[in-house]
Amino acid sequence: MTTPRPGLLSLEGLPRNARNSILLEPLWAVFGVVVMYYAPLYMAGVGLTSTEIGVIGSVALLTSFVFQLIAAPITNRFGRKRTTLIGDLLSWTLPMFVWAFANSFTAFLIAALLAAVGSIVSVSWSLLVIEDVEGESRARVFGILGVIVAICGMLTPIIGALIAHWGVVPTLRVYYFLGGIGMTVMFLWRNAITSETQNGAAAMLEHKDLHPISSLQRNLTTLIALRRTPGLPWIVAFYVATLFLEQMSLFQVLFLQQVLKFSASTLSFVPVVVALVSIVIYGFGQRLLASISAEQALVYARGIGLVGAVMLLLVPLESLPILLLTVAVLAAASYLTQTLRSSVLFNRLPQATAAEAYSGVQALTMLFGVPAAAIAGALFALEARALFGLIAVLNVGLLLLAWQLTRDQTAA
Repeated sequence: MTTPRPGLLSLEGLPRNARNSILLEPLWAVFGVVVMYYAPLYMAGVGLTSTEIGVIGSVALLTSFVFQLIAAPITNRFGRKRTTLIGDLLSWTLPMFVWAFANSFTAFLIAALLAAVGSIVSVSWSLLVIEDVEGESRARVFGILGVIVAICGMLTPIIGALIAHWGVVPTLRVYYFLGGIGMTVMFLWRNAITSETQNGAAAMLEHKDLHPISSLQRNLTTLIALRRTPGLPWIVAFYVATLFLEQMSLFQVLFLQQVLKFSASTLSFVPVVVALVSIVIYGFGQRLLASISAEQALVYARGIGLVGAVMLLLVPLESLPILLLTVAVLAAASYLTQTLRSSVLFNRLPQATAAEAYSGVQALTMLFGVPAAAIAGALFALEARALFGLIAVLNVGLLLLAWQLTRDQTAA
């Protein structure tokens, strides 16, 4: 007699950290999704140019790279749980309050530099949530978190209505301030109901008396050794390419508003479509993809992404139905890519050095992604459509990388 598989959104069988982190994720996502979506409009509303927005993005990514280099030593020395709490307070609570009152390039730059501490949290939080989860359940955890983030995107029409009445800047100033309070409550609450992972406790003992420089040297040695891990160089290249595209796509909301002439209130329905598509794919799409490998599924995901990138270039002015169809296609590709690539990466990382390996992958990704936002901002200022034409071309390269991952997995 076989044991029935847990439902798609079921927390059955998940360890304490994954279960409690999922339960509290809405308290972050209800603020984080909205402010990240509207951030370019907010900065433009305050008076920043697209070039300045791009520079802030690139400087933030460069700073994130520096923090990423020390992410594993800090995570191993102080533990996944403590690092996540302190890092979240520095990278979300403080920036949210700075953003709430920001009125200059300098203020937004300071907030971005604080937010860059999040590159440390990306390691510690990922390990805190997923490290004690069995391999076959990891995709389910990432998928549930993705659905939660998508559902919270449904709040954007409410914010869009407030923006239509009060304006972009006043509305978002209040929302950033409330977000700072709400996120702080969530971080403290999550810290109280999670525990250090088994690997984390072992790493703390191992690194307790290890000098930080020695720890960093060990991490660099681990990173260099990763090139011999079968298939890992290709998934790292895939991560780099997807981050590059994500950084360039930050200007999509400005493209839709300034070039295609959609209002802020109309654009508030974009995250709703993203949420609905994500839920449908999680509920049905992943069942259809269960019979093939994650690598093969990535090929389909990036093929869909290429179609969406071409469609975005062809959206007529103020044509809402075509816009929403295009957004749906792009959302499907994005959701599948983010879920599947994480599963592929974690399944290939050596478990004994998971923190060092994951931190190294993230560091390389950020280093190569540094110029993306600055390039995108400058190109957007010159010719907005040229930027999204370049994004479509880069999607071809991403599809080829996904295909290579499949070949590599088949050979293995």
